[in-house]
Amino acid sequence: MILKNSFWRQCFRVCVILIALYSSAFAQASADFDVGLVNSQFSAEIVVAGSLTATEPDGTKTLIEKGKYFVSVNQDGKISLADQQLSSGTVLAYAESEDKDSEVTGGDRGHKYFTVNRQDYRGVLKLYVTGEGKSLTIVNQVPLEYYVNSVLGPKSSPIWPDEAIKAQAIAVRSLAWYYTQYPESGLFSVRAVNPETFYGGIRNENKNITEVAAKTAGQVLYYNGKPAMTYSCESSGGMTVGSLEALGKAIPYLQPVEDYDGDCPNATWEKRIPVATISRILEQNGHKIGRLRSYRLSDSSKPSTRDRHPSGRVKLIYWQGETGGVTMDGKEFADMLALSSTCFDAFIVDPVPDKLDVPIENGYGIEIGKKEIPIEIKGREKSSWQSAIPGFHFLNGTKDETVLFKGKGIGSGIGLSKWGAKGMADNAPEQSADYYKTILQHYYPGTYLVSVY
Repeated sequence: MILKNSFWRQCFRVCVILIALYSSAFAQASADFDVGLVNSQFSAEIVVAGSLTATEPDGTKTLIEKGKYFVSVNQDGKISLADQQLSSGTVLAYAESEDKDSEVTGGDRGHKYFTVNRQDYRGVLKLYVTGEGKSLTIVNQVPLEYYVNSVLGPKSSPIWPDEAIKAQAIAVRSLAWYYTQYPESGLFSVRAVNPETFYGGIRNENKNITEVAAKTAGQVLYYNGKPAMTYSCESSGGMTVGSLEALGKAIPYLQPVEDYDGDCPNATWEKRIPVATISRILEQNGHKIGRLRSYRLSDSSKPSTRDRHPSGRVKLIYWQGETGGVTMDGKEFADMLALSSTCFDAFIVDPVPDKLDVPIENGYGIEIGKKEIPIEIKGREKSSWQSAIPGFHFLNGTKDETVLFKGKGIGSGIGLSKWGAKGMADNAPEQSADYYKTILQHYYPGTYLVSVY
């Protein structure tokens, strides 16, 4: 359509400008991200690096001087900070003139930031009264790219291929972007302590990783017109976990795919825990079933749909004690014992050393050295009753009886894995441009990149 009338041409130009301004404003606003640092706790410690302004919801401003403070909620439902009584929703921010140099790299302590419970954070803090007026919630509002840098630091390595770091950065940013649309709470998008996306503030940032991630700034994954839930993990153990198993719902772009995480040093792992310790931990978590007598878990080589998922990961594990029994969710049990993942087998073993020192003698019988021989623990031989009751393991009750957990993978196993991204990047064809897109398509098939700011 050709606009001949100058009036309509002018109106069209105005509309274009307004749309551009609106888009710019939206993009700028979308770059802020709210992270829950303290969630419904009694109090918290805040260290203020310089004078700042506390702005309450009604616009009242209070000057807070440099110092260390303990912030809490008083009996009147007010926030107590530096002898001030503040309303829920108060925002703590440094003056604009002091915040211009807020870039902090390499632990530069000359710039302004907040320290909450001994962790340093950029941006501003929001203080809320929660828990029926009795507890405190602290939210860190920070530019999204800084959040990505902090989460990405421990998940990657500055010596890894750039394409792996880019893929990881987009996975982290995309999941954060998803939570801006579908937040975990009415006060913040995500909690800082989410296991797979732990947000540690400034200390987790790495300058070299940040520089690589910046090349993808603003890029997120979408699927069918909506932000994608780009979960990620450290290592799946060779095959990622589908969303139906991990989340209880089918998501087209979160299906099991081959994971190239063979270089992960802890792709396979084992952990020995005394039976007495397991019994004590169960009791501490409310499962008072007395001294343990047996447990039931099918072998991963012959999995039962009763207690294992299709991937072989533990769905349920049953423990029988002298005074009762308990059937536990696999993830709950793995978290309770700090196991690396739910992909494990459990064997009863008697205490033996990890290795033997065997003396080496010459032809005259004189010891001239020693050789270490590792001992592989396979567990006790199966008894005949185990054929009749598959998966049942009876405990002898001896003092030093131990359960050996042998497993693979680290974390949930869903989505892009840290070591899998590295494995793909290491084997990328020479001079392949933007290979990070290939990595993302492998782990999140059917998604596409969108620049949201």
